[in-house]
Amino acid sequence: MSNLSPFDAWIRSFKEEQESVMATILQLDQSQAGNEPVRLFISRENVSIGDLGDEEINLRVTEIARRKLNETNPKSETRTFTLPDGKEINVFIDVYFPPAELMIFGAGHDAIPVAKYAVSLGFKTTVVDQREFYNSEQRFPGTNRLIVNTSDFHENIKIGRRTYIVVMNHHIEKDKETLKFVLRSSSPYIGVLGPRSRRDRMLKALEDEGIFFSVKELERMYSPIGLDIGAVSSEEIAISILAEVIAKKSGHTGGFLQGSEFIHHAANSKTPV
Repeated sequence: MSNLSPFDAWIRSFKEEQESVMATILQLDQSQAGNEPVRLFISRENVSIGDLGDEEINLRVTEIARRKLNETNPKSETRTFTLPDGKEINVFIDVYFPPAELMIFGAGHDAIPVAKYAVSLGFKTTVVDQREFYNSEQRFPGTNRLIVNTSDFHENIKIGRRTYIVVMNHHIEKDKETLKFVLRSSSPYIGVLGPRSRRDRMLKALEDEGIFFSVKELERMYSPIGLDIGAVSSEEIAISILAEVIAKKSGHTGGFLQGSEFIHHAANSKTPV
């Protein structure tokens, strides 16, 4: 990547769905409008390409980029810096995060609306089930379908920091084997369909096998799954589940907006009530 220009590295990060930051000096002087923008690219692996023209500003922007790349829902912004000669420059710090992924383990009937709504919300949606008849393009259009046995998860499934997981196999042994895999991953959210007692039985069975999870790993496990909206039908339960995923992704608790000072968030703003 080091032979690429900052802009080429930025485009490549989009194609490879790799989190990255591009810092660009905004050209306020019209006489410079035709010049090539001055840029600095920073990857998640802390690879920097380019130069903003001052080492101290490079370091400060790189530190800002590192912080943003470790946030759950970072925002792009413009920062003002002062050069050694006293001149101020405005730097637009643009953050790219690939679309969040919803990974559904289980291709039963009630997984269909979860996948359908996830696709419509812009999630990269993956359905994992070894049964080809159930895990089909006809049942799950627009999704990535993985026909994989639980014993082959490690070789065939990649889970990242922006992969949100829903476990709904309707089979306690499959769910237990799935938990064994996903609770060791970097997923920020692992929702498990079923009552709390079922969750406890699965964890106890895993402990009996000598498999224990840390408090931090278990904190990512949401069971029962979904927000309490009184959902009954499969479609309503799907909305409840996805509402909880969105709340987790956005760093919100999912409560009522009644009485709140601010309501729905635009890309970088809050809308007053």
